[in-house]
Amino acid sequence: MTRRKILISGGGIAGLTAALCLAKAGNRVKVFERAEVLEPLGAGIQISPNAFHVLNSLGLGRELLSIGDVPDAILMMNALKGSELATIPLGLYIQNKYDAPYIVIHRADLQNILLKACQDNPDITITFGAEIADAAIHQNGVTALVKTDERMKEIVGELLVGADGIHSSVRNNILKLEPAIYSGKTAWRTLIPSQQVKNDKALSNTVVWLGPKAHAVTYPVRGASYLNVIAVTQEARKLKFNEKSKADLVKKFAHWNSDFTDLLKNNVEWSGWPLYETRSIKTMAFKTMALIGDAAHAMLPFAAQGPLKLLKTRMC
Repeated sequence: MTRRKILISGGGIAGLTAALCLAKAGNRVKVFERAEVLEPLGAGIQISPNAFHVLNSLGLGRELLSIGDVPDAILMMNALKGSELATIPLGLYIQNKYDAPYIVIHRADLQNILLKACQDNPDITITFGAEIADAAIHQNGVTALVKTDERMKEIVGELLVGADGIHSSVRNNILKLEPAIYSGKTAWRTLIPSQQVKNDKALSNTVVWLGPKAHAVTYPVRGASYLNVIAVTQEARKLKFNEKSKADLVKKFAHWNSDFTDLLKNNVEWSGWPLYETRSIKTMAFKTMALIGDAAHAMLPFAAQGPLKLLKTRMC
């Protein structure tokens, strides 16, 4: 098979994973990431068995298991009463059913594992501080205009993959597709040291708190040394990325059960992330260009791996 030269815009989780998969298939891959360094943004991420199978096929399974946590179950909680609505077993049950675990991991740890694997692969090169500003399709593939330090350089490849996130330049500026729009919701994120967590169940399970017009998810990361917390609220005002506003957050959840509100009493920093979504598109491939990850299908976090079947639950 002829070795193809593939360009990837974006060096996040989607871009780095794509690079490893494409290199494994015998291609030469060039990744361009606009950031000078990869910042450890975000906190936790859940890796379900189907995703683990992919990462394991890239030789990363053992390292993921050594760093990630394996929750016992998903506990669905009534946020107002503190009562348990349902339990979904994980742990050995998931391992035996799908021949792969369901793990939770700090996003930065996953990103570092992927980055090191890419840097160790001779068929992958990563250029930081570089952005694909424009590209053109032609009979031999695609020519990308790469911006670095206010300089422009043309790079020729046979394919271009847009993995440059919610505000994708490939999606918005090159393919001229409809951009992601603010959803009216904000995700509040924090990490709480485990010694400050009173609820033992929170440190061994994924706990989903369901309340009126809001929900929250907690699970342990880094060997249960921290509790990852994400709380999603409706916001009339679009917050700035990484905005800090703990006082407002405490007010929004004041009527929730104390097992959750106790988490808000800890002296930790909460950051607000405005959530975006995109309308579905018929295809994610356009001749010699393709979109993946948030650039292709930015979704709200509770959509998880696909469309929702909405369940109306009486909360009080």
